[in-house]
Amino acid sequence: MISSKWLELYQYLNSQIPSLPLQADVEPKLNDRLMFLSAQFAKKGQEQDKNQLDWLEHESFTLVLSDIFESLSITQEQLQFLFETLMAAQMCQLAMVVTNRYKSLLNIDEFKSKCGLVYQQLGDYEMAKAMLEESISANDQNPMVYCHLGFNYLYLNERELAIEQFERSIEVAPGFIGGYQNLAGLYYQDSKFEQAADFAERAFACDKSLVSTYITAVSSYLALGQNDKADQWINAAFDHDISSIELVRLAGITAHQNGRLEEALNALDHYLLLKPESYDVVNIRARVKADLGCYAELEEDIQQLLIFEPHDEWCLEQLFLCHFHAKRWAEAQLVMVELNKLAAHYKITYREQLNTINKALSLDVVEI
Repeated sequence: MISSKWLELYQYLNSQIPSLPLQADVEPKLNDRLMFLSAQFAKKGQEQDKNQLDWLEHESFTLVLSDIFESLSITQEQLQFLFETLMAAQMCQLAMVVTNRYKSLLNIDEFKSKCGLVYQQLGDYEMAKAMLEESISANDQNPMVYCHLGFNYLYLNERELAIEQFERSIEVAPGFIGGYQNLAGLYYQDSKFEQAADFAERAFACDKSLVSTYITAVSSYLALGQNDKADQWINAAFDHDISSIELVRLAGITAHQNGRLEEALNALDHYLLLKPESYDVVNIRARVKADLGCYAELEEDIQQLLIFEPHDEWCLEQLFLCHFHAKRWAEAQLVMVELNKLAAHYKITYREQLNTINKALSLDVVEI
């Protein structure tokens, strides 16, 4: 029997394309085709693995639906829905089948761009590039096609050519948010933070509802050391009811950079409740706790960080202070021994604390 996910996909298609046959009539065909294909590919004495079964079901759905669409009439709006749904479901072959079957509903540039997207998802980037370029030749005013071509150049590791396409998209459509966002993201990845911030600002002018714009802007301004601007963007996100766990992380970092330690700690605590494996955020939270002098709460973070970097000087120094403030004198002494192997100045920096430890342990002051 074919898996329920394929029947659910068919139900979803049927909800927007009522002319599709009833599921009760299609399900037996799907099961028959699956049984036929399974018989062709089954190996005697071997149990069929999950990946092979999923592929067989995928092929069965593609073949049965291809036959159905051969004699089915749909509208242009239904074709767009069908194409987008099949691409999202990674059913590229079926998306190409319906694109060719209903070619008459499309302008030549729409047909070519859809073919280009299918080839792109299939990993044939050269063919995708050719199709998208043909689409642009037929209509050079569609900003989305320039964006698709830009991503195709990224897949081909041609970043400069990708940037040219994204720039072209906003030349033909100055209000096209996608072009600004993609340029902001690319420049951020290239550590060109001023350009990234500029394009994020321009994206914001077009649309104030997109989370990624705020994330790129805050990250860029933090990287530039412009903490006041990062703060302004965090506040703008609150003003526009933008929520994102990534923005919580950035809000914590921004508050830390601006000296609002309690606020930073609250934000970072919230983030780590959802993403406790985030080593970089644990590191930042540890520094916030150290600045606040919260040594009782700090030790857990320090122990976690030392798992990854057991000889990190800052972490060992903070562990020494954690033990000292908890009056675990012997443990503090052992950490100081390790610190002095890394740098001699610690026995001078913490001479007062060491004297306290030695006195508490009723030991003579000795050279550590």
